Amino acid sequence: MHSTFRHLLCLLAAFGALTTFAQPPAGARGSMPAIGKVYGKVIDGSTNKPAEFATVSVHAERGDSLLGGTIVRTNGDFSIEKLPLIPMKVTVSFIGYKPQVVAVALTRDRTERDLGNVVLKPDAELLKEFEVTGEKRTSVMQVDRRVYNVDKDLTTQGASAVEVMKNIPGLSVDVDGNVQMRGTNPQVLIDGRPTSMTLDMIPAEDIERVELITNPSAAFDASTTGGILNVVLKKSTKPGYSGQLQAGVGTNDRYQFGGNINVKDGRWAFNLSYNFNTGGNVTNGLTRRTDRRFGETLGYFDQDTESDSRRTMNGGRFGVDWQVSNRSTLSFSQSMRGHANEGTDRQTFSTLGAGRELLAHGEQINTSQGDNMSLTSQIMFKHKSPKEGREWSMDFTYNNSRRDSRAGQDLYSYAPDGTALAGSPRLQDNIGRSRYSGYTFQADFVDPVSERSKLEFGVKSNIRPDNTKLDVLVTSPLIGTDVRDTSLSNDYEIQDIINAAYINWSRKLGDHWSLMSGLRFEQTLFEARLRGKDQSFRYAYPDGTDNLGRALFPSLYLVRKWENSAREVQVNFSRKIERPRFWQIMPFIMFSDARNMRIGNPALAPEMSNLAEVNHLLPFMKGRATWLTSVFGRYTTDVITGYVTPLASDTTILLNTFINGSHSTTGGWENVIKVDPMQGLQVTLSGTVQYTNVALASAQGGARNEGTNWNSKLMVNYRFLKDWTVQVNGEYESPRIQPQGVTLSQYGVDASVSHDFTRKLTGVLSVNDIFFSRRWGNTVDTPLLYQESYRRREMRFVRFTLTWKFGEQNASLFRKRGQQPRDPGQSGGGEMDF
Repeated sequence: MHSTFRHLLCLLAAFGALTTFAQPPAGARGSMPAIGKVYGKVIDGSTNKPAEFATVSVHAERGDSLLGGTIVRTNGDFSIEKLPLIPMKVTVSFIGYKPQVVAVALTRDRTERDLGNVVLKPDAELLKEFEVTGEKRTSVMQVDRRVYNVDKDLTTQGASAVEVMKNIPGLSVDVDGNVQMRGTNPQVLIDGRPTSMTLDMIPAEDIERVELITNPSAAFDASTTGGILNVVLKKSTKPGYSGQLQAGVGTNDRYQFGGNINVKDGRWAFNLSYNFNTGGNVTNGLTRRTDRRFGETLGYFDQDTESDSRRTMNGGRFGVDWQVSNRSTLSFSQSMRGHANEGTDRQTFSTLGAGRELLAHGEQINTSQGDNMSLTSQIMFKHKSPKEGREWSMDFTYNNSRRDSRAGQDLYSYAPDGTALAGSPRLQDNIGRSRYSGYTFQADFVDPVSERSKLEFGVKSNIRPDNTKLDVLVTSPLIGTDVRDTSLSNDYEIQDIINAAYINWSRKLGDHWSLMSGLRFEQTLFEARLRGKDQSFRYAYPDGTDNLGRALFPSLYLVRKWENSAREVQVNFSRKIERPRFWQIMPFIMFSDARNMRIGNPALAPEMSNLAEVNHLLPFMKGRATWLTSVFGRYTTDVITGYVTPLASDTTILLNTFINGSHSTTGGWENVIKVDPMQGLQVTLSGTVQYTNVALASAQGGARNEGTNWNSKLMVNYRFLKDWTVQVNGEYESPRIQPQGVTLSQYGVDASVSHDFTRKLTGVLSVNDIFFSRRWGNTVDTPLLYQESYRRREMRFVRFTLTWKFGEQNASLFRKRGQQPRDPGQSGGGEMDF
C-alpha cells in the first residue's frame, strides 16, 4: 500500500472512529459493577507495524448493546475501562482491513483481560473498490451509475443545480432548465425521494453529489425511461460540527450568499442551511418563418427579440437524525424554497409578401411576473437486523407547491405607412395560479437469504392532487375591454394516483457472474377535469382486466466481474413508463410572440418503452484511467413529443404544444473516459452517438422523421502550486431529430480558477459561456411552413465566490465547561468520551 493511500485511510479511519459511545443498559449496570477492563495491541498484518487509528468497540454478547470503545494509540496500544462484568465481544476494525472479533467474559475473579496482539489482515476486495473511487475526485464511474462530486467542480460555485447538471457526462440542459439524457427526461430525486422543487431552486453549495442511474431496477419507479438523477444533499455523519459560509458577486446584478452547518453529537445529528441569490439576464432571440402551400411560397415573417429578466431565489432546509438504538435511526427533514421572477420581452416583427414586400410591421411587448413557493417534509425510519445485510426502512414525504403568475402580451400592428391595423392594439392579460400537493409513502425490505442470494421487496403509494387555473383577458378596439378569451382560459383539476409493489431477486452465479431479476407492478389513475366546460380526460392502468401490460414492469440484469480489478460488464433489460412532466401538461402560456404560442397539454397520456443496455467499465493505465462504454436501445409507443399546429381561433398564429405520437426507435453508443495523466491533472471526455426514428400519430398526419445526432463534453481540471486550480468545461450538441424538424446545434465553453488563501478560505473566479454561443432553438419543416427560431437562457457573466469552511471533528460538541478530552488511547464504557 503506497504512502498516500495509507495516509488517506488513516484520516478516514480517524474520522470514522470519533463516535460517542452510549451508556450501558440499565440492567447491566445495575446488576454488575462497571469495573472491568480490556486492553491489548493492534498490529497491521501487511507491515507488522502498529495499526494506529484503528477502532476498538465493545458490545454486550447478549442484546449487542454498545458498552465502550476507543481509537488505537500511535504505538498500537488500546485500553477500555469501566466495563460491566458480563460476556462481551471486542471488535477491532480499520478501513481496508477485515474486522477481528474477540469474545471476552469478565467476572469478579477476573476483571481485566489482556487480548495480546490483535492482527488485522487487509481486505483485498474492499481495498480494490476504495482505490477505484477514491482516486477519482471529481467523478466516479461505476458500471450501472455515475457519481459526480459537486464540491470539486469549480464552475458550479455559487450556481444552482441546473449548472451542475450541464457538466455531468451524458446530460444536457435546455433553454428552460430541463434536463435530458439520451433524448428523454430523467426522474429527479432529492436524497432518493420525490420533490416539488425544480433544479434551479437548489443551490449547488447544498449538494454533496449527484448520482445518475441510466437504467434503474424494479426497486425504483417505473417512470424512469430517462434514468434517475438523485441529488444527494450535504449531511455530516462524523461526530462534531462542520459547515461553510459562502458569498458571491457577479456581472448582471448577480449576488449570492448562504451557509450550512452540520452537527453530530452522540445519538443526535442536525443539519441547517440557507441560501439567497439574485441576478438578471439581457438576452436575444429571433424567428424566421416562410409560409407556403403545395410548394409555393406565400410570404415571410421575421422577428427579433430582446429580453430583460430578473430572478430571486431563497430558502433553506433543516434536518435531524436520532439514533434510537444501535441499529435504528429516525430522521426528519424540512425544506422550503421560494422563487420570484419578472421579465420583459420586446419583439419587433415584419410580415412580408412572396416577393418580400412589406405588408405589415409592429411590436409585441411581453411582461411576466411569477412567484413559486415549494416545501418538502419527510420523516424516515430505518432499522438494521443483527443479520448482516438485512434491513428495512419506511418513510413518508409531503410536497407542496404554490405558483402564481401574471403575464401581459401587448400587440401593436401597423400598415406599411404606419397607420394602425384593425384590432390594434391588442392587449392580453394572463392570470395564472397553480396549487400542487404530493403525498408519498414507501417501505423497503432487504433480506440476504444466503451467502449467494438476496431478496428485496417493497411498496409505494404516491397521491398528487393539482389545481391549475388560467384566465386570459383581451382588450382591443374590436371586442372591448377585458373580454375573457374562452379558447385560452381554463381551470383544470388534476388527480394523479400511483400505487406500486416490487420484488427483486439477486443470485451469484459462480465466482464472476451475478444475476438480478425483478418485477414491479404500478397501478396508475390519472384524471384531469376542466371546470366550467364539462370536459375531462382520464386513463387507468390497469382498467379492470384491460391494459394489464401497462401496469407490469419486469427487469433483468446480468453482471460479470473480474478478480483483482474494477472491470465489469453489465447487460440489462427493462420496461418503463414515462408520464408527462408538469411543464408538459400545465395549460399555461409559457412563451408567446406575434405568431407563436407555447402551452402545455393536460390530455397527454404516458408513453411506454422497452430498454436494453450493455455497459463495460474498463480501468487502464494502472488504475489512472477508466473507460465506461455503453450501447443502448429503446423502443417507445405513444411517444411524447413537441408539435406545432395553427391556432384554431387565428390560423396565422402557431400553437407549440406536446402530443402523443405513434412510436419512436432510438439506439446509441455512449462513452466516458476519465484520465489522470499526471499529478494534479484530471481529464474527462464523454460523447454519445444516437439514431432516432420517430413518427406522429395518424391524427397528426403520421409524419415520420429519422436521423443521427451526437454530443460531446470535455472537462480539464489542473491543480498547481499546491493552492491554485484551473478548470475548463466545454460541450457541443449536434441537431436532434424531432417529428417536424430538428433542433439547432448548441455549444459553449466555461472556465474557472480557484485559489486557497488558507486551508479554510477559498476564492473562485468563473466565466460562463465565454464566447456567448449557447442558444436553444429548432427548425420546423412542414408542407405549410418552414420556421427557424432560437432563444437564450442567460447571457455571458463573470462571477466571484468566496467560501469559508469551518468545523471541528469532536465527539462531544456540548462538553461541559472546563472538561478536558481524554487520551484517545483510553476510554470508559460508562461515560461520554472526548
